[in-house]
Amino acid sequence: MTSSLVRFVFSLCAVLVLARVAYADDPATRAAKRHFDRGQKLFTLGKFDQALDEYQKAFDASPIPDFLYNIGQCHRNLGNYEQAIFSFKRFLQLDPEAENRDKVEIIIDELEDKLERQNARGKPDKPPPPPPPRSEDTPLYKRPWFWVGVVVLGAGAGTGIYFATRSDGPPDTNLGNIVFTK
Repeated sequence: MTSSLVRFVFSLCAVLVLARVAYADDPATRAAKRHFDRGQKLFTLGKFDQALDEYQKAFDASPIPDFLYNIGQCHRNLGNYEQAIFSFKRFLQLDPEAENRDKVEIIIDELEDKLERQNARGKPDKPPPPPPPRSEDTPLYKRPWFWVGVVVLGAGAGTGIYFATRSDGPPDTNLGNIVFTK
């Protein structure tokens, strides 16, 4: 009797998990994921205006609080400090248990300081440079060290073949001597 109860509970858990996976396949979630993926690619390339548009479309499709964090990062990199502060604060309101809450609060404080300095001077601060592209996104054949290795290996192989196949002196010309006799 106990094993049948365990099987029933296990089956029930499996059905619930599978039902959750099926729910994640709804059109709004697919659209949000598509826009989010595009936004991530654009953000990585430093195209913050275009990434911002994609993140906003993702949030419109499915209002997940994490999208607000990404929207805030785009505004931050574009120098739109008021909008960035708004997005980060709204993110914390919608997800009060966020794992990165401390980091976001520090970012908000920094942005508020920059906004105060900007307002005191009357002109915007220069936005920070875009982050460098991540090396794990670059294919192996596009990395410079790959081609340096290919050249070094090619040169080493060519040199090895040359020394392995060359003779130690001039070629042997012992084809016989022609002797002229009278």
